[in-house]
Amino acid sequence: MNNRTAITVLRDRPELERLWNDPQCQPEHIRDIGATVTFKDAPGDRGTEIHIDVGDRAGGRLGAVAQLVKGADPLAKAKDDLRRFKARVETGVIPRSDGSPEGELAERKLKQRPAQPLDDSELQKAGVS
Repeated sequence: MNNRTAITVLRDRPELERLWNDPQCQPEHIRDIGATVTFKDAPGDRGTEIHIDVGDRAGGRLGAVAQLVKGADPLAKAKDDLRRFKARVETGVIPRSDGSPEGELAERKLKQRPAQPLDDSELQKAGVS
């Protein structure tokens, strides 16, 4: 199974590495899962590539499927973190919607409901006011 993911961010490498290590921007799950992170200049002067290697998943294929069903897949969490980091660095905000006010999370994909506005208690629970 592929335990790697990558994303290209439109910033130069020294600035991106500084932001990556800034506690305000640092992705939370990537440091928790002990992933290996490398930065490379993107071809054609198009920013910086961030490569994440989450290592071996426990339990082989069956363990990977079990982690995915439980919403605990380290690779999925790393991809979520990378998307949020890219959005924050490039635009200054993480896009959100009424349907998923906490942003896109891999673990939510298994517990989806029809699109509808959230009531006030759901907005508070999600930390959105």
